[in-house]
Amino acid sequence: MSTPSMVLYYDEVSPPVRGVLLAIAALGVKDRIKFEYINLFDGGHLAADFLKINPLHTIPVLRHGDLTLIDSHAILMYLCDTFAPAGDTFGIPDTLTRAKVFNMLCFNNGHLFQRDAEVMRKIFRGEITDPTNHLPPIEETIDALEHFLQKSRYTALDHLSVADLAIVATLSTLNLLVPIEANRWPRVHEWFKEMQALPYYNEQNSVGLEKLRGILATRIKI
Repeated sequence: MSTPSMVLYYDEVSPPVRGVLLAIAALGVKDRIKFEYINLFDGGHLAADFLKINPLHTIPVLRHGDLTLIDSHAILMYLCDTFAPAGDTFGIPDTLTRAKVFNMLCFNNGHLFQRDAEVMRKIFRGEITDPTNHLPPIEETIDALEHFLQKSRYTALDHLSVADLAIVATLSTLNLLVPIEANRWPRVHEWFKEMQALPYYNEQNSVGLEKLRGILATRIKI
């Protein structure tokens, strides 16, 4: 077997990484990618060799020949364009479909994940030990997700897309801080349960999530 030409730099504690891992599993292309582990909590992302690849010291990073992608959402779109054949669930056949998927990827990147990251940074920097007063902005974005899911079965389309994979990786992390209750967010709760039933969900998301939970539990009560 030839050496995979794509390289993914990852640590599964990261929600954006887990979104990409879910997509790789969904597309069935794990054997076509080389995985390079970067230990976030040991400062691996700050190592000189990695900074040459991504001076912003974030993961995931995907390298494919001369191409280097440093944003998980760009990686997700590239994986779809590269590996999802015509007619595939994850294929993006037209401009309208691309716009809908990209819109929800931007929602995750600009709103849902940013609210998560803001609180997590404060926790891991030791700035807060009780996140209660920092949760309303997170709840607001989950309210927005509830609104979106009232309009379609999945977050972007009426079938599964990479937007769902990115968002569930973030939402499952937020669920550690803000439990997704059916009485407040019925559609989000229903969608979340459906996503958790995906055959690759546990291996590609739950493992990293539980690893993060263990680290988080040393900082706050969860």
